Amino acid sequence: MKRVQSYGKHEDIVLRAHIELSRSLIKIRAKEIVWLSERDLTLPQFGILESLYHLGKLSVGQITKLTLSTPGNMTVIVKNLQSKGLIRILTSEEDRRIKMLEITDEGSEIIKSIFPTHVENLTGWYDKALNEEEVQTLSRLLRKLEKAQ
Repeated sequence: MKRVQSYGKHEDIVLRAHIELSRSLIKIRAKEIVWLSERDLTLPQFGILESLYHLGKLSVGQITKLTLSTPGNMTVIVKNLQSKGLIRILTSEEDRRIKMLEITDEGSEIIKSIFPTHVENLTGWYDKALNEEEVQTLSRLLRKLEKAQ
């Protein structure tokens, strides 16, 4: 077996942490994607519906930032959600150039019915490996890492 090259003790630790973080997220996301597809939703669609359900009416720009999406991708996702009757597109009362998104009653019912199970799924996946204190520590450390960028 080929010996892995070292880039320095600290650098090797950072690389290992990054690889493990990425692998963990990819595995959890894969489970989420399968679960959501069984409910006829994509992960980005779910993100928009969940944001609108919990936060209320938001601009397309706000949703794009919240869901870590791109404007081009957001256009397609919004059109698909609108065609399913799950959201409405409105014009901002303050600035007619800004489009606002609002969840419909049907969209609200979908999120209301599936979100508790989504939370149970995430809790179960995390609880397989981490206790409550470890999850709190992980959350705190990831927020610290995010804020440093």
